Amino acid sequence: MIRSANFIWLHLPKTGGTSTAGLFRSLNIPGIQVDPDTEDSKHQSIETRLGSLDTSQNELVTIITSRRLASWLLSDWHHKTITMGLNLPFTPTKSGLFYSLRLGGTWVAADYWLHYFKSASCDRVVRLEHLQDDSNKFVLPLLPPGTPKLEFPDRNSNHYEREIEQFFGAQDLKRIYCNNPLWSQWEQTIYGNKTEINPYRRIKAKLNHFSRSIKP
Repeated sequence: MIRSANFIWLHLPKTGGTSTAGLFRSLNIPGIQVDPDTEDSKHQSIETRLGSLDTSQNELVTIITSRRLASWLLSDWHHKTITMGLNLPFTPTKSGLFYSLRLGGTWVAADYWLHYFKSASCDRVVRLEHLQDDSNKFVLPLLPPGTPKLEFPDRNSNHYEREIEQFFGAQDLKRIYCNNPLWSQWEQTIYGNKTEINPYRRIKAKLNHFSRSIKP
C-alpha cells in the first residue's frame, strides 16, 4: 500500500506493486508512506489496515492496479513455483484458481482478491500493461506540483514465459472467466474486451511442446 494525505494506492499482488513502491521511494515525497517490500502488510485492504475509514468523507482517492486475468494467474503460479520454490500443479490454474498461502495453503478463485480490495469501488484503475501512461494520467495530478513525470524501469526481474498461449487454450480461458465472474466483468470494463487466445501462437506452442516431447 502507498498512502498520502489525498490518495491510497492498493497493492493487488502481481500487478507491478514492487516497482511502483520502488519508484515512490526514489521520489521521496514528504508525507507519502510506502510499505516495505518484505512485509505482507503491503497487500492489505483499506478495511484491514484502517478499519471502517470513509474514503469519500476524507476526500481520499482510492487507486488499484489491474492486470488481465490469464496473465495474472500465470504470473502468480510462476512466482510461487520459481521464486518461492513451491511444488504446485498447473491444472488448478487452468480453472482460474491460485494457491493462497494467506488462507492456509489452498486453491482459491482469483476473484478473492477483487472482493478483498473491493476493486469495483476504487476511484481510479491503473492498467499494468500501461503502467507508466496510466500512472501519469491518474496519479501524477495527485502529487505535489513540480513532481517529475513518473518513469518506471523498463525491466522485469522475473524470467519466465509470458505468452499465455504456451499454457492456456481457448477452453481454458473460457473456464477461467466462468469461474471468476467479477474479474471477467472488471477486465471487460477496464480494457473494453477480454483476453482471447491467439490461434497462431497457440498452434506454435503445441508444435514446440510436441517437438520437445519426441526428442531423445
